[in-house]
Amino acid sequence: MYNLLNKKSIFTFLTFVIIVFLWLLIDILYSRLVYKEASYGCFNYNTAISFYDLKPNCFSKEKIVKTTNAYNVFTDENGYRYSGEKKDKKEKLLVFLGDSFTYGVGLNFNETFVGKISSEKKEYNVLNLAIPSYSPTAYLYQLETLLKKGFKPSKIILSIDLSDASDEAGRWEKKDNIDKPYIIKKPTNVFPGEKIYKNKWKKFKHTNFVGTRTISNFVNNQLRLLRIKYKKIIKKDYTELGITRMGDFTYKKFDKLDQEFWSPHGIEGGLNKIENNIKKISKLSKENKAEFYILIYPWAVTLEYGQESFNWEEYGKKLCEISDCNKLINPFPEFKKHKKKYENWSTNLFFLHDVHLNADGHEITAKKILKEAF
Repeated sequence: MYNLLNKKSIFTFLTFVIIVFLWLLIDILYSRLVYKEASYGCFNYNTAISFYDLKPNCFSKEKIVKTTNAYNVFTDENGYRYSGEKKDKKEKLLVFLGDSFTYGVGLNFNETFVGKISSEKKEYNVLNLAIPSYSPTAYLYQLETLLKKGFKPSKIILSIDLSDASDEAGRWEKKDNIDKPYIIKKPTNVFPGEKIYKNKWKKFKHTNFVGTRTISNFVNNQLRLLRIKYKKIIKKDYTELGITRMGDFTYKKFDKLDQEFWSPHGIEGGLNKIENNIKKISKLSKENKAEFYILIYPWAVTLEYGQESFNWEEYGKKLCEISDCNKLINPFPEFKKHKKKYENWSTNLFFLHDVHLNADGHEITAKKILKEAF
């Protein structure tokens, strides 16, 4: 009897080992031969000059926002994000400039406000030049490059994000004798999605076990949701908002800000760079007979904690005035109205524990753009 049980235990153990081995082998083959690059396959990093953009004609699965599922990213022949569907040439050209909000992190293209407008205004060719963590210094470079290629925009919509202030203060710089803008300081991860591996084993795991990692991420997300429900019950100060030190200057005194995000130019220097670059973008727009619009939008923390230290809406008006833009597109009132009406307003409009707009937030923004710019 003992020998029989012992044989069954050995058989069970060997079966388990074989199943694990086969799973890992299949996962490695899938990761290397089937899966379309890793999570950030369309980012094109130039570490020599601390610059990045998007690869042309690229497809990738991407997951920058932790509390969302992976989403599809397609780029066209110019390295601009688009739906992945065939584009017909049209007489009118609509150009969007912006960072991760306009790029649409966390969402497939058709769920973003750029994608929604592209579907609605079929008489326009829509180009989304937005790239995560860009700011006006990079936007100006992008527009100059676009115009040099011979594109003739009918409308240019520039999204100015709260993070642009700190990105101008401490991230992006452009010198006259250098062709491209460059990142002026190097934290651990300079580029969106950049993976810094401490050893070869961690790199091997990330590259070869996509299936295992996907299942693990799904389980972690479910556990995270359970933890959130638990915290909402027991913690009075619990928040679902995406808190970040880059956007707290609207409700915190400047001397209380984390200076790591504002050096070397400081907040005033960052704001001055925004204004100077937007004037240049506007000038280029008018020289090329394109209508020029500025878009602003709130973060969840802006709606929750206010703008007593720095009013982003008033600043948007100032930017439009000094650049003589055609119109300021400001969906703040629509977001504020939703906040008053719904208890779960933050997760209705923004990703959980993240600053970015979800599909419903993009829908509100798209409707405002269509109303004001067309």
